[in-house]
Amino acid sequence: MIHPMIMDRLEKDAGHSFEERRKLFREIVQEVAIYSLSAAGFFEKAVFHGGTELRIVHSLPRFSEDLDFLLRRPDPGFSWKEYRERLLDTFHRFGLNPAIRERPSGKGAIKAIMLVDTTRIGVSPSGTEGYTRIRLEIDTDPPPGTGVSSAFLDFPIPHEVVVSDLSSSFALKCHALLCRSWMKGRDWFDLLWFLARGVRPGMILLASSLDQTGPWAGKGLKTSESWLLEALAQRVHEMDLERVKGDILPFVSGEERSSVESWSREMFLHYIRRAFASR
Repeated sequence: MIHPMIMDRLEKDAGHSFEERRKLFREIVQEVAIYSLSAAGFFEKAVFHGGTELRIVHSLPRFSEDLDFLLRRPDPGFSWKEYRERLLDTFHRFGLNPAIRERPSGKGAIKAIMLVDTTRIGVSPSGTEGYTRIRLEIDTDPPPGTGVSSAFLDFPIPHEVVVSDLSSSFALKCHALLCRSWMKGRDWFDLLWFLARGVRPGMILLASSLDQTGPWAGKGLKTSESWLLEALAQRVHEMDLERVKGDILPFVSGEERSSVESWSREMFLHYIRRAFASR
């Protein structure tokens, strides 16, 4: 039986549609996993970062699917096995029904597991029951330069996690924007979110990330904010705008959805230039 704490949150915070209930349940599963890892001492060696971290800790107004982490220090011998039983035990105590599967990855330093929960939270309009799948991914050879801070989360009970600071998160987001072989609308949405808040990217971390992976790997590139402006502007010109919009729309609602639908290249160039042109 699902724990009353989870049922109360679903009844209180979920909307009327199955899709809203499904998204909220996914976030609950994410937060229970983070709590379990915290209780197991995971954050003594790891840092929580990425889109889900920004949503949970900083109220980024978009949904996010996976849990992304990086080690504080490189460790090619890291294994998720140390945390599997703790995760399963925590979920069972909250009345959930997870399974954990190892996930092969082509990125040598990235190690991942897939958490699949079969708890019934209702039936979709099509008459099918969906599973909740969440990928937990950790970079075991992170680039140097990440700044960290503590964050305190309330659900399911108060606990502490270690997160990358916003400057570091922005630097890694810039690396993703410049180096992904495909363009994700979620990355561009996050870029605007960082720029609107006046966050400055950590240039040391960005440089070390670019030197580690991507088209500038091993070249010792000398970066600056003026270089970043030009590099991001070039990516704006290369983007397939409609495909980028299509990627982000399932992850936003309300005012954010309306904003995405009005995106243009001129809009992105305006905010990028405003942030970096005078620096």
